[in-house]
Amino acid sequence: MLFSSAVFLFVFLPFTILIYHTILKNNRKLQNIFLCVLSILFYAWGEPAFVFVMLLSIVANYFFGKYIAESNSQQKKKIVLAISVVVNLSLLFVFKYLSYTIENINYFTGT
Repeated sequence: MLFSSAVFLFVFLPFTILIYHTILKNNRKLQNIFLCVLSILFYAWGEPAFVFVMLLSIVANYFFGKYIAESNSQQKKKIVLAISVVVNLSLLFVFKYLSYTIENINYFTGT
């Protein structure tokens, strides 16, 4: 499903807005859970093969953030932040740019 598709514009988006602003109006925690679940469903509709990677990233970032928020040491916070940036950039590179990089290396080396 794309943002410009009819299914998104006339079904998914109105349903999401309606539920978010009416039924879940006064419960911020349920609103956040609702949006998180619908975001994952939206992503799964377009690329179901990588939903596990998305869930892994969400869980890892949750624990990185939780550790940073609860830590008392500025040094530990900086280290965990650096690790989380490296993990996220690594996931991005592997799943988005690795095949492109390998193709270019093969092209320029003639292999």
